[in-house]
Parts: sequence; structure tokens; C-alpha cells
Amino acid sequence: MYRAGVTLDLDITYIVVLALFLLPLLIVNGIVLRPFMALFEARYEKLEGALERAEEMLEDAERRARVFEERIRGAAKQGMEKRSSIRAEAMNTMNGRLDEARHRLQTKLDAALQSIADEQQRGLNELNASADHMADKAASKLLGRAA
Repeated sequence: MYRAGVTLDLDITYIVVLALFLLPLLIVNGIVLRPFMALFEARYEKLEGALERAEEMLEDAERRARVFEERIRGAAKQGMEKRSSIRAEAMNTMNGRLDEARHRLQTKLDAALQSIADEQQRGLNELNASADHMADKAASKLLGRAA
């Protein structure tokens, strides 16, 4: 049996070739790749930081909007209460004035009705006196007597 084998001679040239491959790789890594990686990482951190700041700002804006809406609701409620109290006060004032005017008018009406009743009574009394006087005159003329 014949065994075919590969013989590999290790000599210094392989080490030199390996060093010539690794040395430029290390140099390129230090000069080009590391700064690119640092640049990409800084850019990533900057974007992530911007996203985090944007989220924080959005949360802050939402919180402020909720506080603003609560204040608006409170102010609206306060305004409604104030309007209701002013309206009630105005209604009470108006009702008081109307009652006062109604009382004054009723007093004037009662006085006018009393005055009319007094005039009516006086007129009836005068009419009765005149009727009696005329009746006496008519009777005396009819009977021929002097009055």
C-alpha cells in the first residue's frame, strides 16, 4: 500500500508571509477600521441619545398637555359656577325689585280704588240729596204748596 502524503515543510518563509499579512492588517485596523468603528459607534450613540431625548420630550409634552387640560377643565368649572352665582344674584335682585314695584303699584291701585269708591259714595250722596230736593219740589208744585 502506498500512502500518498502531503509533506509540508515549515520554514521561515511561512512565518514571514504570515507576518506580512498580519502586519498590514493590524496597521489598517488601527488606522482605518478603529476610527470607522468609533465613528459608527458615536453616530449610533448620538442617534440613540436623540431618540431618548425625543421620547423624553414627547412624554414631557404629553404630561404638560394633561396638566393644561386639567387646568382648562378646572377653569371652565369655576367659570360655570361663577356664572351660576352671578345669574342667581341677578335673579334675586330682579325679583326683589319686581316685588317692590308690585307692592308700590298695589298700594297705588288700592288708593285709587278707595278714591273711586269715595267719589262714588259722595256722588251717590249728592244724587240722593238732589233727588230728595227735587222730589220735595215736585211734590210741592203738584200739591200747590210752597216749599
